[in-house]
Amino acid sequence: MMKSNNQTLPFLLAYNQKKLRWGFALDGFLNFFSRGHKNGSFDEIPAKILVVQSHLIGDVMMAIPLLRALRKRYPHSKITFLANDFAKELLRGCDFIDDILTASFPWGIRSYHIKNLWKLAGMVLYLRRQKFDLAIDAQIDFRNIFFLFLAGARRRLGYDIVGGRIFLTDIPEFPRDLIHLLEGRLSVLRYLGADIHDKSYRLSMDADAVKWLDAFWKNRGLAGREVVAIHPGASTKEKLWRPERFVRVIRMLQEGHYLPVLIEGPQDAPVVTEILDLLGGDILVLKNSLVQIMAFLSRCRLLVCLDSAASHLASAVGTPAVVLYGPQWPYLAKPFDDHIVAVWNEKVDCRPCVYKKCQKPGHECMDGISVQDVWSSIEQLMDKTAAISSRCASGAS
Repeated sequence: MMKSNNQTLPFLLAYNQKKLRWGFALDGFLNFFSRGHKNGSFDEIPAKILVVQSHLIGDVMMAIPLLRALRKRYPHSKITFLANDFAKELLRGCDFIDDILTASFPWGIRSYHIKNLWKLAGMVLYLRRQKFDLAIDAQIDFRNIFFLFLAGARRRLGYDIVGGRIFLTDIPEFPRDLIHLLEGRLSVLRYLGADIHDKSYRLSMDADAVKWLDAFWKNRGLAGREVVAIHPGASTKEKLWRPERFVRVIRMLQEGHYLPVLIEGPQDAPVVTEILDLLGGDILVLKNSLVQIMAFLSRCRLLVCLDSAASHLASAVGTPAVVLYGPQWPYLAKPFDDHIVAVWNEKVDCRPCVYKKCQKPGHECMDGISVQDVWSSIEQLMDKTAAISSRCASGAS
């Protein structure tokens, strides 16, 4: 197995380093009893395939190319996708999945409440009864790998670079030149002979969400306006940008005759409230469902957001976005999309971040991003994508 240090495998820079060390220690202990398996090829056609992605919305979006490539490789196999609860809404109607199962993975939603553990145990029992021929870890996570083992799939495919070798049956060699999370996860399908060149997220919009959008756009008088979505939330506080800076960007957009609209996710109320208080004026706030938010983004001129799922949703519907990155490097997870532009403080040398233990007083990775940096990127992206802006003015879906 490849050595567990970041100098030999840059891909692991995207991971929580403390958790990695614990994982490697546990893996070394388990491997003392068994070296696991490593098959050299996969030449069968599995009738039933399980793909497990245990983490957040952006991670589910990064699983789309994997699922699409898997469908192309095995057009007649039944593909079941297991992810957190929001996946069913997000991927409903996708032709590259036969069945979507959901579970509240404690390590994905960061809650080990007994209710979540109990439901997960029930899911394990259900999966064992399904007798899957092949299960695939779409996250590269020790906990996912152990879950595949518990689910009882006959063959279990994944990388052992984060540990878990003893629980896998098929372990390809990880490509040393890969850094991006999507590319790393997608590359496991090479072992199956799949075509993995397509890295796009493209998704068809939900029909009901489009109907809602048409009514919303008309009722709010948005036809003919150039709407710019602002999503100021993120999964961790270390990724947040100062509310007063968002306010300055919003005012600059208003002065430029754009219509800024705030998008509020389930955990974003505090930062959205602070922005509204600082603005001291009326601005539209959207708190709708995931598919409605995605439909709304499809008609926006631009999105300004932090390192969050919003950038992935924008890429899925073809909307340009300016994305602010702080604790992590953009090249680890930024969508493969020329219209998704990263803004970040390149001078910070303490990445990857050890969350909750900032090594730079003053939150330098985010505070080092100025309002002017963001505004310059907005102007450049507006100019670059001017040819597609007519859809906003016309209100076409």
